Amino acid sequence: MSRPAVSRPVVSRRALYRFTVPRPVVPSVDEAGHANTPDGHAHARLRQATHARHAALDALLRESELTRHAGYVRYLRMNEACAAIEPALTQAGIHRLLPDWDQRQRRFALARDLKSMGLSPGPVAVPELAPDTGTLFGWSYVLEGSRLGAAMIARMIEAEGDPGPRAAMEFLRHGAGMPLWAGFRSALSRIDRDPDAIGNACAAALAAFACFLAHARENDAAAP
Repeated sequence: MSRPAVSRPVVSRRALYRFTVPRPVVPSVDEAGHANTPDGHAHARLRQATHARHAALDALLRESELTRHAGYVRYLRMNEACAAIEPALTQAGIHRLLPDWDQRQRRFALARDLKSMGLSPGPVAVPELAPDTGTLFGWSYVLEGSRLGAAMIARMIEAEGDPGPRAAMEFLRHGAGMPLWAGFRSALSRIDRDPDAIGNACAAALAAFACFLAHARENDAAAP
């Protein structure tokens, strides 16, 4: 007697790397000449400013078979940038913007996944960040956005991953079921009408992407 077919979740690899560039946000002006900046303006500006670096990071990920052991190790090593950025944000006062910051940090989950894969965390240099609101939101924007991609990678590995990656997914699953992205977007909206803060946020987000790219390239250079 044949066994019934078991359906497996289908995850689009293309969706993992898709990045849509939003249309430019042009604030309208009221009769008094004041800009009527729409809600979500800060988020839209951040997406626009970081598009090229986001695409560069996605290109590096496309080179890896993330469901295979070697590709997943490469992914985890790239994300050791979190181990540098998270303590830097803590020291700069991110708790005043994100009171649930302690629940958002993932570097300890990452270290446990590396250990599960038979690896030790690599050395990191913690940057010194300016404590202004825009800078803190820019660096944290990149971390919180990466959590969305991690959830998609988790579904890929659950469907077709090697045993090693399947046993080391605490980093990927961190925050699952919690409204962390919605909470971040709500907090970010406080600078929607502050062009100086948005400018600082965009500069900080670019620096954060550069940090991830540097970790990826350093790991590639050190690989045998």
